[in-house]
Amino acid sequence: MHLCDIPEEAMNQLHLPNGLPLVYNVKRKCITLLDDGSGRDPMEVHDFGPAAQHLFRPCELDDDFFLQMEEQISKADTEEKPVLAA
Repeated sequence: MHLCDIPEEAMNQLHLPNGLPLVYNVKRKCITLLDDGSGRDPMEVHDFGPAAQHLFRPCELDDDFFLQMEEQISKADTEEKPVLAA
């Protein structure tokens, strides 16, 4: 509610389908859906409820976002992991 500036009275009108990957952009304070490659409009395929306009505002993830994510993953993979004693 606070992350996306969704009015409190609209919260009970939002429907979030299970198993649907949502990406929250902290800088832009918006949510996007990962593209499933089907070419279908997710707003037509899934029922987000009557308050969906509060959830999905114009926001596009740019290439920098994905590059940052890849760098973070690479960094985490290369960091030395502690060895636990048995």
